[in-house]
Amino acid sequence: MSFLYTVLGAAIALAGSDKLAGDRAYAGMFRHLGWSRGDMQIAAACELSGGLLMAGRSTRRHGAALVAASSAAILYSELRHDNSKLATARGFILVAALAALLAPGRR
Repeated sequence: MSFLYTVLGAAIALAGSDKLAGDRAYAGMFRHLGWSRGDMQIAAACELSGGLLMAGRSTRRHGAALVAASSAAILYSELRHDNSKLATARGFILVAALAALLAPGRR
């Protein structure tokens, strides 16, 4: 299971780096949700750093907590704007982060 969290963390970090690099699709999505560019960059930094922390066994819980918190905020906005397609994908990310947070291992 540890390998799965490492891969998941790397994927989340990659998505965060895409947002930080200014990917136009992400910028449009966040603008649609009423988020500013700065808000998007904060969420992206949380995903990047949280994903990197999730990839390491000893820092997995810290990263998972960061990803879960940012995902919960984004999911709330997606649900408020009735965007079930985005909310479904974000919900999976949130569940995966919570699973990594609660997984047995080093504390």
